[in-house]
Amino acid sequence: MRPVILLCAALATAAVLGLHWSAPPPPRGGLTVIFGEEPRTLDPALATRVLEGRLLAAFLEGLTVPDGATLEPRPGAAESWVVSEDGRLYTFRLRDASWSDGKPVTAEDFRWSWLRVLSTPEAANWELLACIRGARAFREKKIPDAEVGLRAPDARTLVVELERPVPYFLTLTSLMTFLPVPRPAVETHGRLWTRPGHFTSNGPFTLACWDPNFRIVAERNPRYRTPARLEGITFLSVPQGPTQFNLYEGGVADWIVDPQPDLVRDLAGRPDLHVAPRLGISFLRFAATRPPFDDNTVRRAFSLAIDRRRITDLNGAGQLPFAGFVPPGFKGYATSEAPLFDPDAARKLLAGRRLPRIRLLYKPLREYRVMAETLHAMWKDELGVEVVLDRADGKEESRRQRAVDYEISLSSWIGDYPDPSTFLDIFFSGSGNNRTGWSDADYDALLRKAEGESGETRLATLAAAERVLLERGPVAPMYVPVTIELWRPGVKGIRENILGIHPLSEVEVVR
Repeated sequence: MRPVILLCAALATAAVLGLHWSAPPPPRGGLTVIFGEEPRTLDPALATRVLEGRLLAAFLEGLTVPDGATLEPRPGAAESWVVSEDGRLYTFRLRDASWSDGKPVTAEDFRWSWLRVLSTPEAANWELLACIRGARAFREKKIPDAEVGLRAPDARTLVVELERPVPYFLTLTSLMTFLPVPRPAVETHGRLWTRPGHFTSNGPFTLACWDPNFRIVAERNPRYRTPARLEGITFLSVPQGPTQFNLYEGGVADWIVDPQPDLVRDLAGRPDLHVAPRLGISFLRFAATRPPFDDNTVRRAFSLAIDRRRITDLNGAGQLPFAGFVPPGFKGYATSEAPLFDPDAARKLLAGRRLPRIRLLYKPLREYRVMAETLHAMWKDELGVEVVLDRADGKEESRRQRAVDYEISLSSWIGDYPDPSTFLDIFFSGSGNNRTGWSDADYDALLRKAEGESGETRLATLAAAERVLLERGPVAPMYVPVTIELWRPGVKGIRENILGIHPLSEVEVVR
C-alpha cells in the first residue's frame, strides 16, 4: 500500500483531528459526506458544476426527479404530465406541495424561475432552456415573456411548448438549471438569497448552516411530500486529496464522492469502494483566440502528441483512453475512432515552427497535477515545446476559463442527460460553457440542423458535428472517466449509475 493510505498517523494529526474536533457530529440518523471543494454558488441560474448539482438536489426539487438506478424521469414536484402527439406540448400537473416556509409551490414559481435563468447574463447553462418556444428570442430581448412557450393557467398547471420535439425533455426538467427558486427570497435578498435564513426549500432538506470553506448543513424538511430517511446531512468542503480519505478512515465522514483516482489501486478489493462507468469526457481546452492556439494546426499537433494510454495508466482507476469528444455507449451513434497517439503526424504539423513557452492551467488536485506533469513531459519529448505549469484554485481556474485567460486548460465535462448533444452543444458559438473563444459556422449549422431531425438522421448529423469539432475545434479529448465513491456498509440507498446521481431522500444510515 502506498503512502497515501498510511497518512492516518502524521497528516491526520493536523488535518483530520483538527476538523474532527471542530465539527459537531451529525444528528442521530444523520450523515457526513464529502462531495468535494467549496461550491461556487447554490443558485440554479448560476450553478454549473457537478458538485453544485448534487448539493442543490438536497434542497430543491424539479418537476421530475431521476430514478436512482435507471435515471428515468419520475414524478417530482409534478405528480403527472401529458405530452401531445407531436411531442411539442407538455402539460404538467403539480402536486399540492409547499415551500419550507409553508407557502404553496405553484406553476408560476416554475415559470418565473425558468424565465429568470433566461434573463440572467451569467447563466452558463441557459441553452438547456433554448428548446422552449421563444426562449432564445426572449434572452436576446426580442420578445416579452408573455410570448415564451410557458404558461401557468392555474396554480397547479404548467404548460410548456417546445420549438421542436425533444425526446429527453423530461430528463431536462430534473436538472439544476430547471429547479424552482423562491421568488420572494430572491426579490428581497438579491444574490444573498442562498444564505441560511433566506433560503427556502421545496426539496427533502432545508439549509441550516453554511460555513464557507468548511461545511454546509442540511436538515430534514418537514414539509416535503415524503420525509427523507436522514435527519440531516453535513457536507464537508474538502478538495480532492489525502485529507478526504483520512477523514473517512478517521470516522469523520461516511461517504466520499470523486476521491483521488489512485485510491482505486490502493483499495482494490475493499467492499466500501465503488467504481462505475461515467457519462463524461476529460479533455484539454485551447484558447482559440490567443497565439499560438489561434492556429488550428498547432491545436491538432498538441492533441496528436498526447499518449492517452500513458495518462490512464498513471491514473490507474480504469478510465478509458479516448480521442473522441462524445463518449461511447449511445445506441445508433457512430463513435469516433480518432487516433489515441500519433507523434509523427504531430511533428509534421509543426515542422519548421518554433513555439514560445506554453502555459497549462490546472486545478491543485493530485489527479490534475499528475496529468499536467505528464503532458509537460510528452510535449517536450515529442514536440520540443517548453510548458509552464500554471496552478490555480477551483474558483480562480473557473474565472480564468470564462475570461479565456489561459493558453491550455485541463477540463472535464459530465453529461447532463443521456444524449450526444449534451457534449456537443457546449461548443456552440456563444455558449456559456464554450470558454475557448472558438466559433465555427459549419459546426453551428450542423447542430441547428440536428435540432430539426430525429432518429438515425439526427445522430448522423451530430456525428458530423463531432468530426468538425475534432478536426477544427479547441479541444483535445483524453479519456472517459469513471465514478469513484467510498461509503460505509451502514450507508444504504445509494445506487450506482452513469451520471453518479443519487437521490438523497432515499439515503439512510443503519448504525
